Amino acid sequence: MDNERLFAACIEVVEELRQAVFIPWRTGNMATNSLRYKIEGNVFHIYMDENIAPYVPYTNEPWISPRWHGKTNPNEGWWNDFAEIFARRLALKLQGELTDDISHAVGK
Repeated sequence: MDNERLFAACIEVVEELRQAVFIPWRTGNMATNSLRYKIEGNVFHIYMDENIAPYVPYTNEPWISPRWHGKTNPNEGWWNDFAEIFARRLALKLQGELTDDISHAVGK
């Protein structure tokens, strides 16, 4: 498979998930503006631009401040869910298979 096809599929999946419920949506800023991707060589990066939404880390982590009175962050772990669903959808789109073997990962 060539990189052009792979990266096109990656972009498709990111754009599909941009509209999904995995990204916390209060104002829509995180999904519509902060969610970014870039291609560097043979690597496709997906990230949240914290210059656009500096509060992003707090949406994914447990609430530990006394301000929350022991409540659980309802969005906790959403980025992990996003990454897992991304991988599954990409594998389906490319008619591939996910494994736990990371020996083919970049840098290995």
